[in-house]
Formats: sequence, structure tokens, C-alpha cells
Amino acid sequence: MLTTPNLLYSTKSIHDFAAKFPGLVSFFKWFHGGKGSVPQADHIVTKDGSSEVSEPTRVFTKEELAKYKGENGGNIYLAVMGRVFDVTRGRDYYGPGGGYAFFSGVDGSRAFVTGNFKPEGLIDDITGLGSQDYIGLRDWLDFYMKDYEFIGKLQGLFYDAEGKETQYYHDAQQWIKEASDYKEDEDLFKEKYPMCNVEYKPEEGSRVWCSTKSGGIQRDWVGFPRSLYSADSKNIRCACAQEADLNDSLLKEYPNCPKDAVSCMLPK
Repeated sequence: MLTTPNLLYSTKSIHDFAAKFPGLVSFFKWFHGGKGSVPQADHIVTKDGSSEVSEPTRVFTKEELAKYKGENGGNIYLAVMGRVFDVTRGRDYYGPGGGYAFFSGVDGSRAFVTGNFKPEGLIDDITGLGSQDYIGLRDWLDFYMKDYEFIGKLQGLFYDAEGKETQYYHDAQQWIKEASDYKEDEDLFKEKYPMCNVEYKPEEGSRVWCSTKSGGIQRDWVGFPRSLYSADSKNIRCACAQEADLNDSLLKEYPNCPKDAVSCMLPK
């Protein structure tokens, strides 16, 4: 029986890390190495907004699902947002003693993005999560839909006893869509106003400057450093702005820095 690896790069440690940083889900997919099955499709909000409609008809109760933990060589099922997946071929991960055994036989959707793998955290209730969490859940669900067989639905928050979508299901889809839309708008905003380069020297103080690669945004313009305020004025960061955008009310000039300078010393 495989015991949970106690290594820096164990499967569990990588999952924990990916749970905190949803953008690293793709790295987990590579490490996990799930291949081979062709999952059935369901109504699912994907990155491009597309939706599939074919779906399995089997409906599990929570008590039934709890029987599929791989004990005595049996099958292993888990659920994500009410969708039940056969992960038996991932026995090394999901079977007894595996690094993800706590996911087997339950819908632990919330734990996928919170990293709380204790019983109280392995629940299907995803109410009140942050935007990045909903995006992370979308990516985890996409992973299981692509890499494992979708075999049924779980009676509970997302589906009723007949396998029909509940109001909670539709609410969750809306939360994911709003988070995805917000992320897209946020990415576009970061491309419009990339972050400045910053350096600090004790004897001189802080300097901010713009370049064609500052903020990790490769572009064909440099821009001028400005203080960029959020709409509620609670957050401020240095942004590189093009000349055409300098009149934006969210942008403020740095004191004692020429308007056309690409580098500014900040007040100590």
C-alpha cells in the first residue's frame, strides 16, 4: 500500500501549491500525468464560454459515493461540483494511502482551491470564494472532464435526486462566469497599464522606470511612469502609460518628475 510521500515535490505538496495559485493547475496536470480516457461532456462553463450538453444519467447519493474509495482493490470515484469521475486508474494518487485519498468518495470541491483537506474543508459548498478561487475551480473541473471519465452526478447542492440542475448549480456557473470575465478585464487592464520596473538603494531611495518589457508585458512602446489608483482609491501602484492615456483620472504624476520622463525618483 502506497503511503503519502513526505517529499518537497510530492503529489500532495504540488496540489497544495496549485490550490493556492490556480494558474499552476496546468503544472499539476503535467505532474499528475492523467491520460487515456475520453470523458463525457456536460454543461460546463469553459474558458471560451462554450458548453456541451451530452451527460451521463447515473445519480449517486453521498452514501453511495462514499463506498468508492478503492478499498480492497475496488473502484475509486470522486466528485467535483456535483460531477462524479472514475479515477480508478489514478489509484496511486487516490487509492488508500495515496496522496489524494481524502478526495475519494466525496465531493471536496472547496478544498481544491482552499487547500483545507480536513473533513470540515472537504465539502461541496463553494459559496463566498474569491474570483481566483472560482477560476481555479473552473480549471480543476476542466482537468477532470478532459482526463477522467465523467460517469454520473451527485445528489446534493448541484443536482437533485433525478440528476437535474439545481438553482445552486446555476448560481455556481454564474460565479465562475463573473470571475472569468473579471479576470479577462483585469488582464486587459494590466496590458494597458503594465507595472513599472522598481529598484531601491538605501543611499538614493526608490526609482521607478518604464521599458518595453516592464511588468512582464512585452510591447513596442515604453510609456511614462505614473501612480495608478484603483477605482476605490484603496490600491496604488506604479504603471507605465502611453501618451494617449495620460489624461486618465486614475493616473497621477510623481512629484518632481518631468511629465515626459521614463524614470522617476520617488520621495523618501
